[in-house]
Amino acid sequence: MKAIGILLGFLSISLTSSAQLPNGSTAPDFNLVDIDGNSHRLYDYLAEGKVVFLEIFACHCPSCWAYHNTGTLESLYQTYGPTGTDQIMVIMIEHDINNTLNEFGGGGNTQGDWLTNSTIPKINAEGDDRSVFGDYNLTYYPVVYKICTDKTTELMSTSFSTTELFQKADACPGALSIGETSESFDFRIDNINKQLILNNYNGIKTINIINLMGQSVERIERINKNTFGLSQLTNGIYFLQIEYNKEAIIKKVYLEF
Repeated sequence: MKAIGILLGFLSISLTSSAQLPNGSTAPDFNLVDIDGNSHRLYDYLAEGKVVFLEIFACHCPSCWAYHNTGTLESLYQTYGPTGTDQIMVIMIEHDINNTLNEFGGGGNTQGDWLTNSTIPKINAEGDDRSVFGDYNLTYYPVVYKICTDKTTELMSTSFSTTELFQKADACPGALSIGETSESFDFRIDNINKQLILNNYNGIKTINIINLMGQSVERIERINKNTFGLSQLTNGIYFLQIEYNKEAIIKKVYLEF
C-alpha cells in the first residue's frame, strides 16, 4: 500500500496548477494544531494584519524535499515571522495519510529529517482535519499559497526566491503589520549610478543597511554628504535603518542595478 501511495504522489505532482484554487479566490478558514501542540487559525493571523504563506507537502515527496532544502520559506519565516518583524506567518501541512511523527523526523517513508534546522510550524493533518485538502483543491504537491489579509489567495511558484515572496506579500492590499515611517527627510535610489541620494540629511545620525536575512551589510556613521555609493550590494530588497533625531526609522528599498 505504501508503494501505491508513493506512485499516486508522483502522478499528482505532474498535474498542472490550474486545478488548485484560482488566484483571487477567498481562502477557506482552518483551525489546526501543529505537531508541537500549538493551534493555528488562518483568519486570526489575517485579522492581525499578517500575510500567510501556506505550504502543503508530503514527507515522501522528492520535489517537496528539494524545495524544503532551498530554505526559501524558512528564511522568510525567520526574517518576517514571529521572531523577526512579525509581518508574515508560514505554515506547513503534511498530506500523506500514512505518515506519523516518525516520518517528520527522518524515519520510515520519508525523504529526510524535516525538523532539524526548520522552525516553521508543521501540521500532520489526519481525520477531520484532512478536509483542508479538499477546501484548497489539492491535486499535487508541493503547493504554496500566499493569502493576503483580505483573504484572497495566490499560487506561488516554488522557483520564487525569499525576496520575490516578500515582494508578493508586500503587494497585498493594505499595509503589512509593520510599515515604514514617514518623515520629513527624503531620499531616492539611483539604480543607474548605484547610489543612495539624500535630499535632506539634516538630523540623520546613522544609516544601517540590512538585508532580508536581518544582517547588516553596510553602516554609514558620518552623514556629512547627500550621496553614498551602493555598488558593493547585489540586487534585491534591503531595509534602511535610519537614526533620525534620536528615533529609529525603517525604510524599504529595492535595488535593481
